[in-house]
Amino acid sequence: ELGTSSELRYLRSQYQFQQFVPLSKQYTLALNTELGYARALGGSSFPIFKNFYAGGLGSIRGFETNSLGPRDAVTDGALGGTRKAVVNAEFSTPFPGAGNDRTLRLYGFVDAGNVFADRSAGLSDAQWKAQNGIRASAGLGISWISPLGPLRLAYALPLRYQQLDEA
Repeated sequence: ELGTSSELRYLRSQYQFQQFVPLSKQYTLALNTELGYARALGGSSFPIFKNFYAGGLGSIRGFETNSLGPRDAVTDGALGGTRKAVVNAEFSTPFPGAGNDRTLRLYGFVDAGNVFADRSAGLSDAQWKAQNGIRASAGLGISWISPLGPLRLAYALPLRYQQLDEA
């Protein structure tokens, strides 16, 4: 994506790679990687509404939606960032006791990544290091291909998170 207006000149690029590896008739390994990079061009500032976000279902489960990365010093709200890296691995198996029902599956997963931005003024070295750490989570979930469409329910626990006293 290339922004070329007189006030908002920027470059924004995203890449996603997904692969499903059948381990047997019953077991599947799903891998996902998402990368993002953005920057302002020609001395203009990067538009904040084009920032990358991560956290929650579809990225790093176990964290609130769009909660990872730099935070506002006053409101503690997520600001997003100009760089993003997310990696997911998911092992899927038939749901125990479901018999031959292929629409109901149990899965375990591990997610890792974060959103990154340039260092803002006023951050201590410890805060900067904590902000740029990789976040990770692991959990279990159920997926069901229902008559209304696919449904997924997941329970995740953060394994690596930013300590509140580091921010």
